[in-house]
Amino acid sequence: MSMMGVRILGFCTAALASVCVTTAAVAASPTANDLADLLTASNDALQYNPEYVAARAEFVAARELVPQAKGKLLPQLGLKSQYDFVHESVSGDYYGVVDIDRDDDYHRWTYGAQLQQALYHPELTIGLDQADLKLQQAGYKLQAAQDALLIGVSDAYFGLLAADDAVRFADAELRAVGEQLDQVRVRASSGLATDADVKDALAQFELANASQTDAQNAQANAIARLEALTGRSYAHVKRLPATLKLVPPQPLDETVWTARAEQVSVAVLLQKVTLQIADLDHEKARKMAWPKVDLVGAAFGLDSSGGISGERDEDQERIGVMMNMPLYTGGQISATKRQTLAMQERAQALYDNAVVSAVRDTRIAYRNSASGLQRVEALKRAVDATIASEDAMRAGFDAGTRTTADVLAAVERRYAAERDYAAARYKFLVNSLRLKQVSGNLLVADLAQINRLLQAP
Repeated sequence: MSMMGVRILGFCTAALASVCVTTAAVAASPTANDLADLLTASNDALQYNPEYVAARAEFVAARELVPQAKGKLLPQLGLKSQYDFVHESVSGDYYGVVDIDRDDDYHRWTYGAQLQQALYHPELTIGLDQADLKLQQAGYKLQAAQDALLIGVSDAYFGLLAADDAVRFADAELRAVGEQLDQVRVRASSGLATDADVKDALAQFELANASQTDAQNAQANAIARLEALTGRSYAHVKRLPATLKLVPPQPLDETVWTARAEQVSVAVLLQKVTLQIADLDHEKARKMAWPKVDLVGAAFGLDSSGGISGERDEDQERIGVMMNMPLYTGGQISATKRQTLAMQERAQALYDNAVVSAVRDTRIAYRNSASGLQRVEALKRAVDATIASEDAMRAGFDAGTRTTADVLAAVERRYAAERDYAAARYKFLVNSLRLKQVSGNLLVADLAQINRLLQAP
């Protein structure tokens, strides 16, 4: 558990410590930061996000299971006191000694202490083992919640950058098409272009205008998505430099990643602990019929102001060993055994499925990351080619060898390639983080490394 605790708490200690302080203002309403980066957004999310806060509270609560389980194995000491007003009436042969016919009203106080120490309770020792496992289970749940939140923030952050780029490219495309439309109208007024050319350019302009509206709406949605995760709004965010060189996932061996996922994937570790808890549940059920032995002791006093026996004070101390063993419980023990056996089989199936899923998801993530880099490189070449094509089409249009449709098509291809290239870069970075998440190897250093690449706009 110590390594897990370091990993869970490591994000706040490695990143901006000042942001890791929870304030009432953060939870109350979003506030604008002048310039944010990936670590800023991630730290804000770790403090604000309700789902992560709930997982963290569950982990804190689970830490109390161990002292509770230990406490049941320690001596149990209690005090008891009781006051009674008694009306007592006795008639007849009193203990075979004397005939009596008497009644009395009096006060009676009893007080004392009881001690009980478990000597042999198999369910309590099993319960202590389960408490340790449940703490680990809560830790893995918290780790999974943190990983999922960090991936979600990264996806939302780079999604916002992609949306910003899309708006920028939509604006540029609209300007380029508008300039072409103006040029075609001028040429048409001089008889150098046809009415069909004008209508074609106008149609392309309106399509570009619609694309700009879509891009602006997507940008607003991206802002809302990031704000929902972090609880804050940001006036500006750092961006990726245009000249950034991306590197493939290391190591370049799919089997290494899948082998790691089988062993240390958070989902696998969580189901492994869940299986161990189910095994102990079944063991506890098997031992329900075993005897339970306790050391018991008591010291009591009695202060009576009257009664048939007269006014008196009594004291009693005793110590002994008590054994309890169920002989017949109406079938409860057998039913519990069958139930825990079924739950044990369920936990085993879920563990097996977690291993299979971890390997599958890691394979997919590795291939997405590897192919994503190839896509980025191909789209970069496509951007260069479409820019050159647009320049050539414009030169041909000026020379009269290319039509308006040729230029507009080149403009559309150019900005589509720009958008796809920008989005592919962001997607590659998120996929590289997702690969480390599903293989159980997502660290703060991974986000910090990407964060160092970001620059102010």
